[in-house]
Amino acid sequence: MVFISLALVGCGESEQPESSPVPLALSLINPVLQWQDDVLGIVTGIEFQPSEAVLDALNHGVAVTLVVATRVHPVHGVLASTDQTRNHRFEIRYLPLIEHYQLTELKTQTSVSYPRLRLLMAALAEPRFLDTHLNRRDISDRPWHVQAKADIDRERLPAPMQLSVFSDSAWQGTEDWQNWRVSIDGDQ
Repeated sequence: MVFISLALVGCGESEQPESSPVPLALSLINPVLQWQDDVLGIVTGIEFQPSEAVLDALNHGVAVTLVVATRVHPVHGVLASTDQTRNHRFEIRYLPLIEHYQLTELKTQTSVSYPRLRLLMAALAEPRFLDTHLNRRDISDRPWHVQAKADIDRERLPAPMQLSVFSDSAWQGTEDWQNWRVSIDGDQ
């Protein structure tokens, strides 16, 4: 009887240090400015590694929207009305009945489903053209600043979650704004 007791004690949980939660990784991958049909855009992919809190929300039916915000404004512009912000949104949701993850580009309403989250993350990482709405004619008289940043659109989460996630680091990207200057002749 003693032998059995000792064997059971030896099979108990070993003391292991608690693993730290996986942080959210959300950033633009090698962003480059590019002109396309006289419209300036940013060609970039999105690196997305969800935190445990984001994964838990997805697995419980919450759609998570990633946003790539682009801002353009003239250098030394005095009127705020000349600032232009453009948001490109990508909605991610888990479909439990078919056990797939769905990626929807909200601008075009294009949806693709993936059997694994890593495949969806690879699709997000593919470079794509994100327009800034800045035209060549807009920069004819002065240089412009162009900025871009990826983040989670916390305002699109369900209302009961919104207040708590604004101060939760598991829901906040750490990337700063990427900055460029576009000169009068259209060069960067």
